[in-house]
Amino acid sequence: MAQNAFTLLSLPAVFALSEEKVEEAWRRAIALVHPDKFASRPAAERRVAEQWAGRINEARDALIDPVSRATLLLQNAGVDVGRETDTRMPGDFLMQQMLWREALEDAGGDADKIRRLTTEVQASRDELIAQLTRSIDVEHDFDGARSQVRRLMFVEKLLKEIHRAGSSAAAKCWDFCRLPNRACRLRLTKSALPPALIWAPPILWWRLF
Repeated sequence: MAQNAFTLLSLPAVFALSEEKVEEAWRRAIALVHPDKFASRPAAERRVAEQWAGRINEARDALIDPVSRATLLLQNAGVDVGRETDTRMPGDFLMQQMLWREALEDAGGDADKIRRLTTEVQASRDELIAQLTRSIDVEHDFDGARSQVRRLMFVEKLLKEIHRAGSSAAAKCWDFCRLPNRACRLRLTKSALPPALIWAPPILWWRLF
């Protein structure tokens, strides 16, 4: 399976593949089965081309995501990541997860807190990517890579949650600013506003809104 995905896009079976390289390889491969090339061909050939296009798109999706790419390489080496069955994690990493999630909950709609948390978690992701590159491509330490990719799974999931929280906060801010008059804005519930605005002096509220 892993070899097929890399072969379909004519890419080396390594972890150190950037999104740009995968996208470029995908564009070259998908161009070979573009519908325009088969518009005048028999229906059977068009169906085969569509099937190949589907496989090429699946290969792109599998290789552009670092968790999926690492999982495929480990499977090719006979190592099962256990994405669905193994939920065990080292205690120190579980503690770090708890701290990050507490920070996300504490951030609420505070854009600065969300931005700082994003930077911290992104730095952890970058380090795990670097570790996986060494473990898989250089040291061939697939057992070590298994632990690293499982950590990366959790980090990727958390980054998505942080992104959703940031998007939600931005949407609330935009909706708030679009309210038609000051009276409507002042009637908003406290939960929709940052603490700094909730307790701001009335004169500041008036100037802001």
